[in-house]
Amino acid sequence: MASNFTALVENVITCPICLKHFDEPRMLPYHPDLTTPMCHRCGTDVAEHWCDSDCKHCFCSKCWDSIHEVGQYRNHTKCPVRERPPEIPRCQEHEHDDDKVKYWCEGCSKEICNNCQQLKHKDHSVILVTGDVNPLEEKCKTGLQGVQLCLNYRSNRVDKLLTEIEEEKDCNKSKVKEAMASCRQLIDEQEKVLLENIENVEKDQKKPIEDYKRRLQGEQQGLIEQVLNFMIDCKDKQPRKQLEAKARFEEYITRTDEKLLELKPIIRTANYISGLEKLREMEGQIRNIKVEEVVKYENQQLRQRITNAPDKSTLNLGNLNLTDLDMEIVAAELEINKTLKTLQLYTNQISDIGAQHLADALRMNKTLTDLQLYKNQIGTNGLQDFADALRTNKTLSTLAMYQNKIEDETAQYIADELKNNQEMEAQIRNLNVVPVPKYENQQLQQRIANNGNNTTLDLRSSNLTDQDMEIVARQLKTNTTLTLLQLQQNQIGDEGARHLGDALKVNQILTQLYLGTNQISDNGAQYFADALKTNKALTHLHLYQNQIGDNGAQHLADGLKVNKVSCF
Repeated sequence: MASNFTALVENVITCPICLKHFDEPRMLPYHPDLTTPMCHRCGTDVAEHWCDSDCKHCFCSKCWDSIHEVGQYRNHTKCPVRERPPEIPRCQEHEHDDDKVKYWCEGCSKEICNNCQQLKHKDHSVILVTGDVNPLEEKCKTGLQGVQLCLNYRSNRVDKLLTEIEEEKDCNKSKVKEAMASCRQLIDEQEKVLLENIENVEKDQKKPIEDYKRRLQGEQQGLIEQVLNFMIDCKDKQPRKQLEAKARFEEYITRTDEKLLELKPIIRTANYISGLEKLREMEGQIRNIKVEEVVKYENQQLRQRITNAPDKSTLNLGNLNLTDLDMEIVAAELEINKTLKTLQLYTNQISDIGAQHLADALRMNKTLTDLQLYKNQIGTNGLQDFADALRTNKTLSTLAMYQNKIEDETAQYIADELKNNQEMEAQIRNLNVVPVPKYENQQLQQRIANNGNNTTLDLRSSNLTDQDMEIVARQLKTNTTLTLLQLQQNQIGDEGARHLGDALKVNQILTQLYLGTNQISDNGAQYFADALKTNKALTHLHLYQNQIGDNGAQHLADGLKVNKVSCF
């Protein structure tokens, strides 16, 4: 990343024509021609000459001639404007004095001299501009590098989104073509089968009917023959022949009646195409196929858990089988939340995509100090996203990500790029080191959680030890409502006093702390004395019936020199 930043700087300070570095790069006031300054006298023409004598100004040729053609001005030294010396900044509080600038007033945004700093700006915050500029340069370089990395990260995200859109388009087009081609193939095949079936049904139904018709035609032919014979026989007047004809006709009619009984009127069963009406419904379904947005993922149970959290400074979402989609919900809450300090997301199913959502939220969030993400499925890309966010986020102080899918070598490489956030650099460098389990007291933690946002917490006579004070101290560091803490009649010693003293250096809300009847000695008293030198909120510190001797009392007396807390 550093090489990219160096390349960016090189590109900015290199002349695009001669490809050499600018000698004295500076920002000039806007003018159509920025290569040379304007004439000091007329202010409209481009300056061509520099007066290196008393004038110390740039002039165009016309103004130079009009000024320097009379009197002592004739002896002034005329130089090309490009040879004028660099300007020396002067104090902005004086219009005509020649006092050199020594300070920058942050309140007035002015360059001022030493006298003005001691008089007019004596109560203002100033910066020595003549001192060593290396820290400023390093700070600016780090800040610019952070901006560049953020822009690179955002640009890469945009490119990725554009690529996803293209890939989604190609995928959807392919799905539509495949589905429609499959439908066309199926329709063509089914059409062929149906037409063949219709032809076969026609043949099967026509064959018996045609046979029946041929038999009827045979009988009709026989009838015609009998009619002709009848007409011939009727013309013959001989009785014998008529009687013989009668016998033949009667036999024919009897025989024909029997055949007609066999040739019963034929019937047929009509056929239809079952399911054809479904094609109309399918036509409507096909017309209703369209591109739609994916339904936004929701997890009402997660939202309810976030909303109903009893302690607004701590949110425990560990071991809930949460996924990357759930992290989008958590990230949206994290972007707007102003009270959350500890977020526990350990032992879930969070991968690089979920880490990306959380990292984006950290760019906006300025209150979260502790993020627990151990025992998930985050890889290199997820860690890189967090590192990019931590270049600008300086609030987060603890990031637990051990037992994920990140190699030690990768963690070292990413840590090397995080020089502007040394605290997080060290944590990422030791990312896979599993910390020693913290002491836990579920009953105590539950009592603290159940206390909610109350201003008083009573833990008297609870048999609490030094280890328990570590839990209490963690709560004190993040609590914004507790003003009275009662810890009398416990087993608290010097180590417990150390934890509480460290918490008091951070906490500026607690006003009364009762520690009577414990086991605190001189060393413990010193821890409280050190805390009192920075804590300005505490008004009552009760340490009666402990084991504090003269040395401890002296430590407290030293602390009370800068703090007016009531201590007894």
